[in-house]
Amino acid sequence: MTPDDYLRVIFGLLVVIGLIGMCALIARKAGFATLPNGVSRRRRLSIVETLPLDARRRLIIVKHDDREHLIVLGAQSETLVDSQTAPAAPQASQPTPRNPFAELRQVLSSGQDKAA
Repeated sequence: MTPDDYLRVIFGLLVVIGLIGMCALIARKAGFATLPNGVSRRRRLSIVETLPLDARRRLIIVKHDDREHLIVLGAQSETLVDSQTAPAAPQASQPTPRNPFAELRQVLSSGQDKAA
């Protein structure tokens, strides 16, 4: 193959990829493809969190409107563990981490008080 043939193949590939991109853009604008974050409408159902329990079971929190449901999904069954009327409010502030040096200083100062 000559260099002209290679350029012709690369140019043809770029044209096909461009046409595919244009078709995808037209389909999205026409409404055939929805955006994953649901810009057009508010979604009522979502999975908040999942936690695998073992190889066959997992624990999920499903949010539906203003309710959260805790469900155990297994290979053969589903079990509703808890149903809450409103989602748990996030904690306002994180607890301050423990300072081991402050505890050590306190122990040392109490030991000096006893020695005096």
